[in-house]
Amino acid sequence: MNTPIFNIHDLALILIIGECAILAVLFLANRGSRPISHQLLASFLLLNGMIALHTLILWGEAIRFKVFEFSPNIFFMFAFAFFLQGPMLYWYTKSIIYKDFAFSHRDLAHLIPTLLTPLYLYFVYYRHPLEIKHGLALDFKIYGTYDWNFNWFVHAQKSITVIYGALCLYQVLRYRKLIKHNYSNTETIDLSWLMLLTGGFLFAWLWIFITHLIGYAHYYDLGGTMGVIGNYVTCILINVLVFYSLFNMSSIEGIESPRENQAPMVDDEMKETIKPEQIERLRVAMDEEKLFLNSRLTLEEFSRRVQLPTRVVSTIINRHFKQNFHEFVNKQRVEEAQRILRSADAEQQNVMDIATAVGFNSKPAFNRFFKKFTDMTPTQYREHFLNQPPQNPS
Repeated sequence: MNTPIFNIHDLALILIIGECAILAVLFLANRGSRPISHQLLASFLLLNGMIALHTLILWGEAIRFKVFEFSPNIFFMFAFAFFLQGPMLYWYTKSIIYKDFAFSHRDLAHLIPTLLTPLYLYFVYYRHPLEIKHGLALDFKIYGTYDWNFNWFVHAQKSITVIYGALCLYQVLRYRKLIKHNYSNTETIDLSWLMLLTGGFLFAWLWIFITHLIGYAHYYDLGGTMGVIGNYVTCILINVLVFYSLFNMSSIEGIESPRENQAPMVDDEMKETIKPEQIERLRVAMDEEKLFLNSRLTLEEFSRRVQLPTRVVSTIINRHFKQNFHEFVNKQRVEEAQRILRSADAEQQNVMDIATAVGFNSKPAFNRFFKKFTDMTPTQYREHFLNQPPQNPS
């Protein structure tokens, strides 16, 4: 009567199940400015809860036999979640970094493993008599005895998440490069939480995959210990990183998907489409209208002001000026700062005030770009011109 129903490791799985359900409801209730992102993250959480429940049923010594007695068909009911959690995190990541994210027909391909799972499990598990089901469900450590291809099913479950984790991290790293083609200031765009989220789950999934391989090699004690640690790692990720994203997803300003906004390929035909009057529009916008003074200037806003398509403006900047949008705007800001620092009253002006006046929103960014284009810091540049002897009028 005093025997505990669950051990401490089972309680970790139960905690994951409960918290995933609660956080999913929280994200669905708090739709915010990006409802599709909240829906995808809620779905991702529910899938993690299903996987924890699947693991508890499959390995929980306190309940697995009772579940089997109740209905052997409950086993592997949530196996599809392993194949769907990767695509769900992948779609969530894209919905955060691309403001025009929408599902396409190509996204259906990500669902193929999930849709095939019930059909596959029917042939290797559900159609079998009770004795075979007992071996697959309750003697899972020797599942290879029953169906050789069941091994590959479990291999696929563990490996596909690692692939999607890597794809998610790649999307974030790619976005970090693409924002320089769309934003003049990137210091306010905080990618750390999204890097932690995608990198954290990639680490957890890689850990689970390695644990599976160790168990498959019959090192059951080590595999069991690593499996328990993996459960705790997942629990920490859900508690810290996913919950943290609720408050930080708005810190990332999305860009248009690369298929709509990527720079064109370099070829003679594309070069001929750049007209001199289009280049002149960009020059006037910078030299005369000084649009770079807007610290929040984006490629989209700049294109609207010069009355040219975004793709055309991006092409001109990349091909004619040999820069990305980030460098193009900040070079103009540095040239304006140089003009101010050479002025008669430059000695009385604070460097940070000058940086703000020309469109920079941080001193480190101002110093970095100033040194990049002049080989001097703003202070060195000012001192250099102040120490120049006055020239005699001719």
